[in-house]
Amino acid sequence: MLAVVPVFNHAATVGIVVKELMEAGANVVVVDDGSTDGSGDVARATGAAVLVQPMNQGKGVALRAAFWYAAEHGYRQALTCDADGQHPVSEALKVAHAASDLTTIYVGCREMDHAPLSSRFGRWWSNLWSWVACNAWVGDSQSGLRVYPLPHVNELPSTANRYSYEVEVLVRGVWAGLLVEPVPVAVLYPPDRISHFHKLRDNWRTACTFTRLVTRRLWPKRHAVVVEREPLTLKQRLRAILTSGLDPGPAAAACALGSAIGVAPIPGLQFAAAVFFAWRLRFNMPLVLLTANLSFGPLLFVWGAIASAIGVWMRTGQPIWDSYHGIFAEFQAKGTSFSGINDLMLRFLGDWCLGSLIVIPVVAGFMAALGYVVFWMVKKK
Repeated sequence: MLAVVPVFNHAATVGIVVKELMEAGANVVVVDDGSTDGSGDVARATGAAVLVQPMNQGKGVALRAAFWYAAEHGYRQALTCDADGQHPVSEALKVAHAASDLTTIYVGCREMDHAPLSSRFGRWWSNLWSWVACNAWVGDSQSGLRVYPLPHVNELPSTANRYSYEVEVLVRGVWAGLLVEPVPVAVLYPPDRISHFHKLRDNWRTACTFTRLVTRRLWPKRHAVVVEREPLTLKQRLRAILTSGLDPGPAAAACALGSAIGVAPIPGLQFAAAVFFAWRLRFNMPLVLLTANLSFGPLLFVWGAIASAIGVWMRTGQPIWDSYHGIFAEFQAKGTSFSGINDLMLRFLGDWCLGSLIVIPVVAGFMAALGYVVFWMVKKK
């Protein structure tokens, strides 16, 4: 196993990190990602191998360069450790010692009780979207303390170049058949710690990466597989469809998805949309279909009238309650025939879609909270 330390302007700490890793018996390579403060020279003085990027290209580029270097020198695994000193070497060794399987990515899951609230929320939010993208709870999608299996990771078609690479490699790894194993680790947050994570630019890049990954997951094309797993039998597949995803978090997401589809302005397409999204996202399909029935039968008229009335209010300021009565009466009168539905769609689709910008997140949020509480109580018992 090779220890990899990517560095960009951490001259004050990179030497300490590398020295402690080497004293623990690790072979270390440092990737100097265009540092301008002499970080590469500090690392070189410890005796570690140093790869130099002439200009700053991002953590993802640095890690990919180190992984190819490791594979070329015969290493089967790479331990990555940040250069800012937030990961004690004892915790890095804990992750390294846990890494016994060459088809698993081991992630140091940081104990963040003492971390800033923004960091804790950021990790939860990133974990949530990682789960949506690959249906696996990865523990800590933002942790830089990991053990990657080589050369499997080098086969993944990742394109992110900066911090979002660490998210993408986990998601694509799961798609490709790799497992993700969280390993609890302590983490340090010294008050003078230097972070190069830009809250605007890097969060935007990460959001774009998640959008790309979720869109790819929804696209009905088989992912490239680097590790073949034993296929499920028909009975196992059916059981998974009926019973998987019933922990509080996944169940809440399924309730949110189903209810959002149920009140969306797509009359007649709710069932097909619910089946498709539940299948592609691997949510619990019965639960998605059950909550999508919020618009079953005459309830469609109620949601359509509510959303349309809100849309009218957003455009004109007319009171919602006054608009609702007239719109609901028209839905009742014309919604029982195909030609009537067409006429309703022509007249109210714009307001219906506009009002749905409020109705969908409110209903989805309420149903997500309700689903979480219900399935938390079920699990507790």
